[in-house]
Amino acid sequence: MPTQQAAREVVVALERRFGPRLFPSGAAIQPTADGIPTLWLDRAVAPDALTFLKDELERPYEMLYDLTAIDERVRDHRSGQPAADFSLVYHLLSYSRNEDLRIKVPLAADDATMPTVTGIWPSANWYEREAGNIFGIGLLKQSPTH
Repeated sequence: MPTQQAAREVVVALERRFGPRLFPSGAAIQPTADGIPTLWLDRAVAPDALTFLKDELERPYEMLYDLTAIDERVRDHRSGQPAADFSLVYHLLSYSRNEDLRIKVPLAADDATMPTVTGIWPSANWYEREAGNIFGIGLLKQSPTH
């Protein structure tokens, strides 16, 4: 499991590449009970940031371990998190770092869409279908199976 220092190194690399607009809540790293570094990314830059994490970052996050969504509309204890009706959650794994990283993207109910990541991680296909079918999140894609 990665340390918070390792997560800060990833945050610095993302900020160098994309600037501070990347983090919608101002705070990059969300504290979590499981200790997995969790970053909130702005929807507008999330696809490029995810590509960066897989293809450009030194010691990249090669694997999409899971992708899911969270209905945030009745959640309590949202201190420090961006306003969102839904969160799209990407759980990444780096073999070279031996680290996990969780990426969350806030979505509003009236515009719950996000570009597909199947071009980055083909394994996202079924996960994206599930997010669409269960939560109504539109994942904009070219895949014929959606």
